[in-house]
Amino acid sequence: MNFSRILGTTLILGVIIWSSPDSLEAYEESPNLKGSVIKGRVTFQGTITKTPLLEVNRDQKFCGETLQDNSLLVDSTSKGIFNIVVNLKGIASGKSLPQENSLRLENRNCAFQPSVILGVKGSMLNIENADPVLHNTHILQDDHTFLNVALPSEGRTIRKAITETGRLDVFCDAHQFMHASVHIFDHPYFTSTDKKGYFELTNVPPGKHRIQFWHPTLGMKELSLTVKGSAPLIFTVSFP
Repeated sequence: MNFSRILGTTLILGVIIWSSPDSLEAYEESPNLKGSVIKGRVTFQGTITKTPLLEVNRDQKFCGETLQDNSLLVDSTSKGIFNIVVNLKGIASGKSLPQENSLRLENRNCAFQPSVILGVKGSMLNIENADPVLHNTHILQDDHTFLNVALPSEGRTIRKAITETGRLDVFCDAHQFMHASVHIFDHPYFTSTDKKGYFELTNVPPGKHRIQFWHPTLGMKELSLTVKGSAPLIFTVSFP
């Protein structure tokens, strides 16, 4: 059980065991909604250790012999965790969906940039290669291949529409140290933490919600909370 501070009172967030995705009806937009703000910070609880260097197995002349492992980035001062994916799981109605539906995944300096991408169902994923070496973008969804394409030269773009929700795991078969993830939702209540671990979800409708936190190496946490009127909720969540 997690005890968090909200506007001078104590909010109790119950941990929920992760289960398979809910079967949901289409999300319903409420353009005139006047909701609340859910915001806070995700921190690392424990000793911060330096991550080992990754060995480069090919194209060492361009990529180098080793690269820094950036799968877990923790701010040394605040212990805030970067790139935690945050979303309200199973929310059926609320503010309008974002109009922007173009997502970009770039192979640059022998890494996927950005390493975490968020969007809504129906988005167009644009995959580019900025390096003068061959990259292979292999994307899996539920252990099944969503896309597997070679990008042999700079300047080439591959476009692929994403018509289903869920997480896409991205790998480069040519460079096994390269990883990324694409997270697709059917609602607009999602974000990722900044470099100090802060996040914010705006215009959240009143009621009971489940908020989910995901990280590729730390795993997942899911909490229950209640939004009352327009009063903001502010709290801290810790991993592991």
